Amino acid sequence: MTFTERGGWWVVGQLALLGLYVLGLLGTDSVSEGVGLGFAQGSGLALMGVALVIGVWSLGLIRRSLSLFPAPTSDAVLVRKGPFRLVRHPIYLAVVLGTIGLALAVLNPAVLVVALVFVPFFMAKSGHEEDLLMERFPEYREYRSTVPYRLIPWVL
Repeated sequence: MTFTERGGWWVVGQLALLGLYVLGLLGTDSVSEGVGLGFAQGSGLALMGVALVIGVWSLGLIRRSLSLFPAPTSDAVLVRKGPFRLVRHPIYLAVVLGTIGLALAVLNPAVLVVALVFVPFFMAKSGHEEDLLMERFPEYREYRSTVPYRLIPWVL
């Protein structure tokens, strides 16, 4: 499979978005005054904790099937337990929650904007990924109907 067939440009886009996020963390100012800053920081830390649990749990379940590329690996298996019972792409959910959480914890509005861009990005990437998963796993259609949320439980 070629770079493009594996979904390599999605990986490039994801890495570019992550790079922009890191640049925002390093190069933009945080908010230092205002109402509710402690609540925002506490919420951010909580989101980061939830993201860590979901991410580690999901990675533990998916193991060798993990790939940055949307195309499933040759030894991929379809995981349906743990966080995969609530959303079809819990690792993307963990990235979204973690990036939003960190942006809130450091009180950086510019970084929060970049973090929010991960939502439509991962919705688009996972749409492409699901087309490939349906080719690889005939039972993926049934899994999709059983787990209707792609990225955020009860929302998306």
